[in-house]
Parts: sequence; structure tokens; C-alpha cells
Amino acid sequence: MLEIYISYFARQPLASIPVFLTLIPIVLIWKRKAYLDRTFQILAIYLVAKFAIDFIMFDWASQKKNTVVFYNLSVPVRYILTSWMFYNKLEIKRYKNWLLLSVPVFTSFSIWDILNTNPSLSDLHNHKMVLYSTTVESLLMLFWILLYFYNTIRTLKIPNLLTYPFFWVCSGLLLYYSSFLFIAPVLHYDSKWEQWLDMGFLSYVPYIFECVSIVLFSIGISQFPSPRYAK
Repeated sequence: MLEIYISYFARQPLASIPVFLTLIPIVLIWKRKAYLDRTFQILAIYLVAKFAIDFIMFDWASQKKNTVVFYNLSVPVRYILTSWMFYNKLEIKRYKNWLLLSVPVFTSFSIWDILNTNPSLSDLHNHKMVLYSTTVESLLMLFWILLYFYNTIRTLKIPNLLTYPFFWVCSGLLLYYSSFLFIAPVLHYDSKWEQWLDMGFLSYVPYIFECVSIVLFSIGISQFPSPRYAK
């Protein structure tokens, strides 16, 4: 099995690197005890769930199995966990209520999108990537990120954003979802197990931005000077 993994990694390095790069912020959260902070505790759950799903997809891809079903299931899970972080950070109750309402609405929409795109769920070999959910998720997350930035800058509660851990997390998410916003509709047609649409280097753009976002997460977590800060 290890030989299969190494062979796939050599063939698809850009798609494989983000899977294992996710381990860096997970380890940093543990070492810095950043999990004592509620928001970074949720981030840890998000990263562990991400690594688990990504590794399963890596395993299936190395065995030439269709992995799209796991991506589709990860979309609502990803939104629930990331929006949960912003629910803890937003201070205005009206905004928190909007965000809370968006979770069941988006989850229901994602389930509909999966069923609508794949009428035969049991046919895993021909499973297709959701058509609308990733784009809608990106729009929603960009809205929450920009709203958080606006409120943070307006209230002037943070003297130096560059030393504020969650700023780096937001920056990583901002880059990640910005890349997805423009490429997600095309990926629906590209990510088919049969009759692939050759997009060339464009199909690797999400992986590149994913790597950058993970690096930014790691920089933010490293800003915790000691376990006392997380408390």
C-alpha cells in the first residue's frame, strides 16, 4: 500500500501535498495549546476532519477510485465548522443569528444539490461534483470573513492584526474561498471519473491556494506565545 501511495504522490504532487500539510497546524495547535481558545478548538476539529476526509480521498485516488462522493459530503461539514468559528467571533447578535440561520439552510441546499446532481447515489463510480454548493459556500464564507474584518477594524479592539492569530486564519480562508469562487463551477465539469475535461494547470489552482491557506493557519497558530495566551 505504501508503494501505491508513493507512486500516486509522485504523479500528483500538487493534489497530495495539502493532505499532509494539514498535519502542521494540527501539531502546532497541540504544542501551543491553542485548543484552550474556543475558536481554535473548533479550528482543530475542522483540521482533523479535513485531514481524515482528504486522506480517504488520497487513498481512494491512489487506488483509482472516484473520490468525488467524499468531496460532496465534506462541503456541508466544512461550512458548519468554519461558520461555527465566526459565530464565536462575531459580537453583534443580529449577525450571529443570520449566521446560525444560514447553517441549516445551506446544509439542506447542499443535500439537495448532491441528490440533484447524482440521482443514483449508489453509482459511486460516476458520482459528480456538486454544481452549486461550493460556489454558494464560497460566497457565504467570504461574506462572513469580510463582515468580521469590518467589525474588527471598526471597533479598533486589536492593536496589531499581524500578531493576532485569528487574523491569519481569516486571511487563509479568504484566499481559499476566493479561489474556489471562480473555479468551482468549472470543476463540476472537470471532476468526472470518465471523459475528463482537460483544464491544464487551472485544475491545480485550488490545491495551490489550499497550501497557502494552511501555511497562513500555521503562522497564526504560531502567534500564540504561550499556553497562558490561549486561556
